[in-house]
Amino acid sequence: ALTWTTAQARLRPSHDIVKRKLGHFEERYINTLDYKLYNETVKLIGYKKVKILPEEINMFEDHYFTNYEELQKYGFHFYDQASMELLIYFPVAGALIEHKGSMIEANELGEFEIEDVDGDYAVLGRKQTDYVHGVHGNIIKDGIIYLADKAYPTRQIGNVFVYDLGYKNLDHDHDHSHSKRNDKGCLANHGGENCSKVYNIHNGRCPENPNTCMDYNGYNTDCKKEHKFMYFIGSDCSVSVSRGNCWSEVDNFVKNKIDNAVDKII
Repeated sequence: ALTWTTAQARLRPSHDIVKRKLGHFEERYINTLDYKLYNETVKLIGYKKVKILPEEINMFEDHYFTNYEELQKYGFHFYDQASMELLIYFPVAGALIEHKGSMIEANELGEFEIEDVDGDYAVLGRKQTDYVHGVHGNIIKDGIIYLADKAYPTRQIGNVFVYDLGYKNLDHDHDHSHSKRNDKGCLANHGGENCSKVYNIHNGRCPENPNTCMDYNGYNTDCKKEHKFMYFIGSDCSVSVSRGNCWSEVDNFVKNKIDNAVDKII
């Protein structure tokens, strides 16, 4: 079934059609990951959603469908045309979950050395590292970056659990104000440096700006920051997200909100 939306003047597939396509995509995506542990162990993948703004949707979709074959080569994204959201997939690197009353940590590919978890499979957060500091939307205690809300799996594909890890905001104030940059977004999470420098991701195409997130140097870009929605796929930022570097960044944070279950484990 197709739905006609007058606001964007496009025929859109139904959510049911998109859901089926998404299931096929996730199975293909899992098969691209070069896992280290044997197949029966518990593995976590997740995605961040980028909401395409109404005023950006026509330009984004024109670029996306015109360059569809080239963009598909990146292999880590799925465009939900019904919801007008771009999903960026990644292994949930370093995820902390509860197992037998304590926290255990996934490897860089989101894998655990066990076949079953004695718990609810909720992702609690990740450990701080030299490159992952946490942001305003996290609860940070004793070297651990907790999510504001525990993330529960939304789907299970064999032994692989899939997590919706919220929205990635491409409109961070930190691009314009140093004072605000200290507690929000990717620069804050990576200690004031952007992903390009911290993770040595240099896709080129545009002059590199160390003072902002390189979220606009994707495929066929015009190198204009204001067109970051259109040129996000293939940008340094999108590649960093796809490697599991940025999944704990949280935008919609309610101050002083601490999940009771997280508090219990602390």
